[in-house]
Amino acid sequence: MDKMKKMLLFAIPTSICNFRCSYCYIGQRPVHYQGLQAEMRYTPEQVAYACRPERLGGLAYMNFCGEGETLLSRDIDLYFRALVERGHYAEIVTNLTITPVVERILSWPAELRARTEFKCSFHYLELKKRGLLETFADNVHKIWDAGASANIEVTPHDELVPYVDELKEFSLRNFGALPHLTIARDDRTKGIDYLTALPMDEYGRIWGSFGSDFWEYKRSVFGVRQTAFCYAGMWSAYINIATGQATTCYGGFPIGNVYSNPDAPFPARPEGKCRLPHCYNAHMFMSLGCIPGATPTRYGNIRNRVREDGRNWLQPGLLAFFNTKLEETNERLSPKQERRELARGILGNILMMPRRIAGKVKRVMQGVLKS
Repeated sequence: MDKMKKMLLFAIPTSICNFRCSYCYIGQRPVHYQGLQAEMRYTPEQVAYACRPERLGGLAYMNFCGEGETLLSRDIDLYFRALVERGHYAEIVTNLTITPVVERILSWPAELRARTEFKCSFHYLELKKRGLLETFADNVHKIWDAGASANIEVTPHDELVPYVDELKEFSLRNFGALPHLTIARDDRTKGIDYLTALPMDEYGRIWGSFGSDFWEYKRSVFGVRQTAFCYAGMWSAYINIATGQATTCYGGFPIGNVYSNPDAPFPARPEGKCRLPHCYNAHMFMSLGCIPGATPTRYGNIRNRVREDGRNWLQPGLLAFFNTKLEETNERLSPKQERRELARGILGNILMMPRRIAGKVKRVMQGVLKS
């Protein structure tokens, strides 16, 4: 059975989308949806070579997400394929309305389709407004019929509440199960809060009725600051697919360019201490084991659903791979090494301090590093 050695999250800087969802975190930014294609500085073959299993130490779970609709990025399926051909597993975040690209991916050989999963963002109101609900449902079934995996995920938001019953009916009829739920974040707030005007008890009552393990797990850690040592950046990387520049995670520090010197060791350095109010995408980082011992929850289980006909949303091999934990396939640092990495992280933050304070703190931390 294949096991996961690395988690690589590819950001696709294409500011194009055919939807305008009120809850979108991209839409919360001052400048968004500029209609610009990403300038890809490396070919699919160069990207795949830089991320080959021999360099990573094994196979990777790879998530691909655009700054808008992922499949509107020009030739992006060529990058997906080049990486999956290396043996990796792909998760493609999409609103599933760009049918020609979906069909190109589904024309791959069967062994590549089996390692490919579509995270189908089910934007019910936008799909309904644009007459695309049946297109979405048809593409989900094309994915399953082709031997690939699809999971359906709704962002719970206040405007959707009056449509909950019809959303459930449509989902049961078309997907054999209710959709999973994520959480809408308000990235404009200091605490990265819930994006809702509802009281929390009402919010929980309405959306808890979907019985989504994915949502329940995200709620259990949403707003909870993580203080244990985090191996994001060492066991994972957040990569700009166009340039190769990488950081430890969504809110982490730079670790280098993963493409520029592909025969050197893959850039790696642990985040150590999380600097965010709560793990930005805990459903991946924590369930996949970037914080050892943090949770028994496994990623594949909270992505999957069992349909009324007994079939799974996720293919068996992909489900098993997604249930791997990075803490089980990677070596941890010693307690002393962890302390040194934490001290290095603090030194990096000193650069942002006033010079007088920074000098004093720097001298203290240099002493820690030498110990």
